[in-house]
Amino acid sequence: MGKFTDALRKAADERLSRIDKMDQQTQVKYEFVARKTVESDIDPRIVAFYDPLSPVTEQYRALRTNMAPLSTPSKQIKTVAITSSTHSEGKTISAVNFAVIMAKDLDNKKVLLIDADMRRSKVSRYLGIPAHAGLAEVLAGTAEVDECLLHVGIDNLTVLPAGKAPANPAELLASVRMKELVNKTRARFDFIIIDAPPIVPVTDVAIFGGYMDGVLMVVQANRTQKGVIRHAGMLIKQAQMNLLGYVLTDIRYHIPSYIYRYL
Repeated sequence: MGKFTDALRKAADERLSRIDKMDQQTQVKYEFVARKTVESDIDPRIVAFYDPLSPVTEQYRALRTNMAPLSTPSKQIKTVAITSSTHSEGKTISAVNFAVIMAKDLDNKKVLLIDADMRRSKVSRYLGIPAHAGLAEVLAGTAEVDECLLHVGIDNLTVLPAGKAPANPAELLASVRMKELVNKTRARFDFIIIDAPPIVPVTDVAIFGGYMDGVLMVVQANRTQKGVIRHAGMLIKQAQMNLLGYVLTDIRYHIPSYIYRYL
């Protein structure tokens, strides 16, 4: 079993190495879409925090609204994993913005954002959180959940950072502790958003996606190939995950100033 696990880990590392090289060759320059209106270490790309009335923020509200009909009294959607087919498609920025909107707009509903992308965690960086124990330590049994939960100055939003990058993220996410963590936090929070790893290069999402209420897949416009999206959809279906829909990022369009004033 150890040799099999090592082989899987080696294959995942090789895939990530190839993806890193591709990302460097086709690096996208992201521009800040909000100016800082308050003194904060939160990244300006978290538009829902800095500019709640912007058209970009409204798109995250639309996402929340579009999800509402999918939740019924008999099957409420409380735990949602946000993934992508590959890296660098805007998955984490979307997860953080969505979490901020849910925390701000849901009438004091408690929202938990979990960084489960332990190989390439970015939630802490976008929220200006210094290095701190998190999910990796909780799943390894070296820290308790309450020791790792953080408040970042946004009402109703709690964050569980990824923690120190472990050598065995897939095994930790597949552990009983991960399922227990989801069940425990589900009882304490009204909504849980998990920033999950991309689904094509690694198998982490398929491991714990089965006990999520749903999965959202982020797709970057003019970059992600159709074949890759289809392959990711097939993997989601094979893992018997409930695909709630797709989030298209990096859409560029011009909004006339006279319209913008009324948005």
